[in-house]
Amino acid sequence: MEPSSATSGFFQSPPTIPPQFLEDTALRRIISLHLPSPTPSSVEQDLFRFSRLVLSRSHLAHAADAERNQPYLRPLTTFGVENKQDPLVTSEGWRKLQDIGIQEGIVGLAYANSQLQDGGNAGAQWNNRVYQFVKYHLWTASAAMVTCPSAMTDGAAKLLGKHLNDPDGAIFTEARNRLVSRDPGFAWTSGQWMTERKGGSDVRGTETVARKLSVQEQKASSGVDAVGHPLGPWQIDGFKWFSSATDANMTIMLAKTGSDGQISAFYAPLRKKVQGATEGETELNGVKIQRLKNKLGTKTLPTAELELKGMRGYLIGKEGEGVKEISTLLNITRMHNIIGAVGGWGRGLAISRAFAKVRVTGGKLLTDVPAHVRALARDHVMYHGQMHLSYLVVSLLGISEGQDCRLAQATRAGILPTDAQQANALLRLLTPMAKAQTALRSINGLRACMENLGGVGYLENEDPLLNIARVFRDTCVLSIWEGTTDIMADDLVRVIKSRQGPAILLAVDQWVANALAIAKHSFEREGAKLQREWEQWLQSSKTKDKEQLKWEGRDLLVGLEHVICGLLLVLDAVRDNNPAAREIARRWILQDQATYGSWEDEAAWDKMIVFGDEGTATARL
Repeated sequence: MEPSSATSGFFQSPPTIPPQFLEDTALRRIISLHLPSPTPSSVEQDLFRFSRLVLSRSHLAHAADAERNQPYLRPLTTFGVENKQDPLVTSEGWRKLQDIGIQEGIVGLAYANSQLQDGGNAGAQWNNRVYQFVKYHLWTASAAMVTCPSAMTDGAAKLLGKHLNDPDGAIFTEARNRLVSRDPGFAWTSGQWMTERKGGSDVRGTETVARKLSVQEQKASSGVDAVGHPLGPWQIDGFKWFSSATDANMTIMLAKTGSDGQISAFYAPLRKKVQGATEGETELNGVKIQRLKNKLGTKTLPTAELELKGMRGYLIGKEGEGVKEISTLLNITRMHNIIGAVGGWGRGLAISRAFAKVRVTGGKLLTDVPAHVRALARDHVMYHGQMHLSYLVVSLLGISEGQDCRLAQATRAGILPTDAQQANALLRLLTPMAKAQTALRSINGLRACMENLGGVGYLENEDPLLNIARVFRDTCVLSIWEGTTDIMADDLVRVIKSRQGPAILLAVDQWVANALAIAKHSFEREGAKLQREWEQWLQSSKTKDKEQLKWEGRDLLVGLEHVICGLLLVLDAVRDNNPAAREIARRWILQDQATYGSWEDEAAWDKMIVFGDEGTATARL
């Protein structure tokens, strides 16, 4: 027997990760539900091409470069003077990925005309938010966190779009046009600065102060931003404790105004032209980067502490309405958080499936080890539920923006309401729950995906395609970004107990009743269980006071998640009676109460759920 060596002996065959557009069953069903069926050719071709691009060696090299060459600061010039022009250094890979995201329309797709995208065909209408976030799903695990500035860019575009007719509308229009552009040479990205030393989600402790300059002061400190527009009439001073996307072109932030310290929202360019310098030379607009944060994950992303001294900007909306204004942005960034979570998890599961097809243990492929497939099946059931929840919320966002969903099967299946008021009620109630639960489920799911690969899964692999550890690290932030789980639970309670709460609950109750009416015909037992759970949840929400509901907040999130996801899985399954879809719905709802003729029957269903192989599955449907 010959001993192994560095160049001889056994070497594991590498798994082949197929494009998720073709292989991810949950994603395929989402596309068939929430985009027109059949999928418009331009959309299908684009998604297929992109799903291959994000797995290509050349593309992943950019992600590896961004991870290897992390951002750093050059705070001083050679002679010890503050470096105001280029203190932040990012990698070539990071900048390339930024450009790719812009070109691919990771933000811009949401603001495009779907008919124009399909050659002006009047029948080719779809929800651009769905198209955008399906592409985002494919992108997120290969993007080295450029999705973070994309999220804030999308939110800023939505916010500024509401103020194009304001007195400073020309400034906002220029910025918004750049935020939604797909030309890297013209496009901008945006930051979002709220978090200060006193806290993040609770903005009442904001210590940043904005003061409107007098006409004389404005003349004395005249200047223009990087594209030649006058610097804003407001001077902003303070300290921001967390600022992701520090390399952005502009930012949206909160600051206190007036003698009573009202919270107001501001737009500010990040750079201004250097007076008297060479044409085109710019420097930071009253911003000093104090230090970069050292984080568990998202290491490619330049997150910094910023000191603002004399930063110039423009008021958005009215003084004292900053929280109201910033909520528009947060609703968008939370949507990115949701899809970023399931997108990372989807990649982890794709790698797990591929690895199981090549890894042999005990003389068997992992695909033929029932215990391994059983664990995978449980995660796939949870993933399917989270995917349906995520894209319901995505579609509802599009509907709230006037997007067209009439040709989507989800409308015919009773998933998407045709009443705008009901759609808005669902969107408001479900967004905080979806943000909280997708983050928690995906973090736990990606931990399991690392385990699915054994020791290889725990490694920071040189091969970026298999680096689940990096995806896990980056995903961990999603239960914190844009509001922690408890903040999301508080937001849910705030909705329930608000003045509009009874009307929102009534609209959601009507949606649930319609879904249950469909479910009872072929999912009688499951429908009855969901109905009991919903009645208990609704009764609890109505009768308990606000403080008790906040104390029970996480239970409230889980209860709502189980009912809504269960109904979505049922509505998806009954449209085509797909055996695997029916079994997934049954398992989600009944959980440990699901019964089988034998453990072998259940194991056969496990394999079908994970790998799409019906085998000899004989479980009762």
